[in-house]
Order: sequence, then C-alpha cells, then structure tokens
Amino acid sequence: MGSSSLSEDYRLCLERELRHGRAGVCGDPSLRAVLWHILVEDFDLHGALQDDALALLTDGLWGRADLAPALRGLARAFELLELAAVHLYLLPWRKEFTTIKTFSGGYVHVLKGALSEDLLIQSFQKMGYVRRDDHRLMVAALPPARQLVQVALGCFALRLECEILGEVLAQLGTSMLPAEELLQARRASADVASCVAWLQQRLAREEEPPPVPPRGSPARCQARLDLYRDLQEDEGSDETSLYGGPSPGPDSPPSELACQPLFWEQSARLWGVGGGAWEAEASSPASEEEPEAEVFSLLSLRQELLSRPGDLAAPQAPGTPEQASPPRVPEPPGYQTHSCLGPGALPTLCCDTCRQLHTSHCAALATCRPGHPLRALHGNHQRRLWLQRAQVDALLYDAPRPAWP
Repeated sequence: MGSSSLSEDYRLCLERELRHGRAGVCGDPSLRAVLWHILVEDFDLHGALQDDALALLTDGLWGRADLAPALRGLARAFELLELAAVHLYLLPWRKEFTTIKTFSGGYVHVLKGALSEDLLIQSFQKMGYVRRDDHRLMVAALPPARQLVQVALGCFALRLECEILGEVLAQLGTSMLPAEELLQARRASADVASCVAWLQQRLAREEEPPPVPPRGSPARCQARLDLYRDLQEDEGSDETSLYGGPSPGPDSPPSELACQPLFWEQSARLWGVGGGAWEAEASSPASEEEPEAEVFSLLSLRQELLSRPGDLAAPQAPGTPEQASPPRVPEPPGYQTHSCLGPGALPTLCCDTCRQLHTSHCAALATCRPGHPLRALHGNHQRRLWLQRAQVDALLYDAPRPAWP
C-alpha cells in the first residue's frame, strides 16, 4: 500500500469520525493495524510520508538515560501535533485553531518537553503556521487540505513508530541503552523480533553500555494540556484532554465511563459555554468581538415558562376583569432546524448567527462559514438535546421559518 493510498484511507477515517461527532486524532483500529504492519517491515515508509522521522526521533531520544518514558513523551507530542493538523483540516473556520500560544501548557510541557524548538517550528510551518512574535504562532495562509492530511498522517505514523520502539524495548527487557543503537537496530530490521535479536547480540558484546550524554528526563505532566491557552490557566487544572475532556486517541476510555454531573447542571456546557472538551466543544479564550452564545438548560426553560403567567394560569371565570400586565421585552428568535434535516436526522452543526441547526454536508453552510461562527455538536446525546431545544423554541417563540436555499 503506497503513501497516497494510506493518505486517502486516513482522510476517510477523519471524515467518518467527524460524521459521528468526533474531530480528533485517528483511532481507526484497522488503519492502525495496517500502518503498524507496514512500518514494522519498512522503516523507510517514513521517508515516503515526509514526516522527518529520523530527525525527530533522534532529537527526542538523544541523551535520554531511560528511553521508555522518552518514547511515551514523544508519542504524546506527536499526538498533539497530529491533533493540530486535524483541527485545521476538519475545522478551518474555527479562529481559535489558527493561533498557537508558545507559552501555553501544551506547548511548554508536552512539545518542548520532548522536542527542540527548531524542529517544533518546522513541524508547525508544514501546517501553515508562522511565528508572529515570541509568544505566538499564527496561520498566515492555510495550506491545501491534502497537505494537512499528509502532515497529520505523518504524525500518526510517528506515534505508531514510538509504540513499535517501545515494544522492542519491552521484549528486550531493558530501556537503558543509547538511542542511536536502538534506531540503528530498528532501521536494519524487518520486524520486532529481529530488532530485539540484533540488540541482544550488541549488548552481549559490551560488558558495560557506553555512557549516555547528560540530558534531563522529559517533563511528566499527567493532565491533558491546551495549545491555545495561557500556561497560568493550564497550571492547577485537572482537565483530562487537550481541550478539557477525554483524549480523542485510540487508547482513551469511553466518555460514558467518566463521572458526569446531573443533566441540569451540565446542560450549559453542552451548549458550549463555560469551557469543555473539544469532543464536547473546543475550549479556548472567547474573542471579545464575538458575542457569547445563549445558554439553554432545563432550568432556563422552566424559568421562561414560569415567566409567562398568561400561558400557564387557569382560565379566568367569565366577567372577571383581566389584570394589566407589564409590557414584555421582545424575545430573541429561537433556534430552528434547517431544511437539510430530514425526519429522524440529527444536527451536527449550529450557526449561532442564523440560529439554525444543520447537517455537516448542508449546502447552506457555504454562506455561513465566511462570517458566521459555527458550533460543532458532538455525540448523539448533545445533538438530541439541541434538536429538542429547537422543537421547544418553536413552541415558545412561534416564529415563522425563514426561507433557506
């Protein structure tokens, strides 16, 4: 299977996951198994993927006394880079993904803890980022979609390479050896077993391993970190994802296992207010120019219904004079379902400007994306809630449905 075929399979995997409400790194087990098998037999596939594997692995492992934790740190860094490329490919209109803060927790602890600054800048340049100042990288011009997919696939392959090298060390029984010997054995072998045998023979000839150049161990930070927020905001936070929720990687536990607050307490977060995981809604500093989205919850619905005594009060007896009520402030229009949503379909995107719910392939989105903020709805639970909200709004506001193409 060539690199172009792998790239196409990877692209289809990302778009399939997006249709299921997930926009994260690739977690398809079949594609993972295929790429693992090819990489084990042919290290040179990295060259075809143009992922700079040898330079990045050498940089990340050089001088590490214990290679096992260094490989885990590298895998996490490659996952973060993959996620950045995936976000630009799937959600190019999201402004928060166009700026990387080089003093954010994710950049400082995960990326700089594993790789040198020069190689990090080169990796982000492939995604279209350029250094704006000492603290920010910004997208100057979005690269072609094919290039973003290629970069993300390369990072995915690098993650798997770290796992392959970790498997070699596990079978070898030690991770205390020079990085150059591990990489040399890996490049000269066609499978994990032969790589282990090569290293065993090499270590058997050496009474003592050569001294390892001094270098600090990679930073260990258990909490998931964010590339788009300040380091001070990340420190002390116990969020569990790059954007505040479960990691979208293949080894992440299902979100159903996480402790969830009561529905009426978490409903505001489901509408994207107050932060949350990217899989619930990307967590990023709100722009001062963009108005905050209106919060909907069962509590707010109950308060709105109770604020309408004329609708809920019992019918008055004949001849009873009606009490004068204060004039009401005009209410904003409610959210509505767009015509692209057929019977039984769930929305995947919400335009907060037009207050419309859409499917991901709706033709009307082309008119929304240039200037309207689009909210991604993730998971059937959140989509059903938004659909119910639109149905409730239709009853509350009784607004005429606008004509849409």
